[in-house]
Amino acid sequence: MPSREAEGKEAPESRRAFFVQVSAGGLVLAATACASRVSAPAPSPAPAQAATPPTPPAAASDAAAHPGRSAPPIPIPPPKNDGPWDMSWLDRVSKARFKLVFDIGAYVNGGGLYYAKNYLNGMRDGWEFEAPDVMPILGISGDAYPIVFNDLMWEKYKYGESSKTTDLRTGLTATRNVWWQPRPTEPMAEFGVDVLQARGAQFLLCNNVFRGVIRRAMASTGRPYGDVRGELKANLLPGVIVVPAIVAAMAMAQSRGAAYVFAGV
Repeated sequence: MPSREAEGKEAPESRRAFFVQVSAGGLVLAATACASRVSAPAPSPAPAQAATPPTPPAAASDAAAHPGRSAPPIPIPPPKNDGPWDMSWLDRVSKARFKLVFDIGAYVNGGGLYYAKNYLNGMRDGWEFEAPDVMPILGISGDAYPIVFNDLMWEKYKYGESSKTTDLRTGLTATRNVWWQPRPTEPMAEFGVDVLQARGAQFLLCNNVFRGVIRRAMASTGRPYGDVRGELKANLLPGVIVVPAIVAAMAMAQSRGAAYVFAGV
């Protein structure tokens, strides 16, 4: 897969700078500096004491990062009861000449959407192919799930806080989906969800992750599974389809000739 540097000429002036603006975390987490420590004078010898075990990390933080694996253990119906499933997207995959699955299992400031934009632009500029001949399939899983929910859910369930996303329009923590209907002057103008959809992209949400998101919402609201699932599903962005498991959906797409690229970072 081409490096980002090889893609770079059509990218924003500084892609990394943009990602830092969008989120306080994401791509720069690995570079965050630890606060320096000041050495204290050596204490005088004292009787040995039993070591205090370290405090485990907060469960809520882990649940936010991995909703499909770390959501509270609230009983919910088995996955087989979550259907029926919309399989119409597979017909489009079969008809497209060029189809590529983007495995987006991490939020990283929407970076996976940028890959899809580059794919579409490359096919257009290099080979003059566009939709419906070209079809990006964006498989959303892991902590990337906020990308496919509307503003109401971002505000109600504080997805801006959990994803550490800053709204460039306000400079504050986002209370709306910044990847939906970006303005022409905004850095993500070419790779908003609706922009990619208009160019033939299909967004899929993993049901296993979706169930984790539902379970967390159940824990915070005390509402039953059916009510929460119905609310969240009704507030997915238009055109987003929930699939039984993203790995299974990718296999089905590949059986119809789709290639695969990891786009989690």
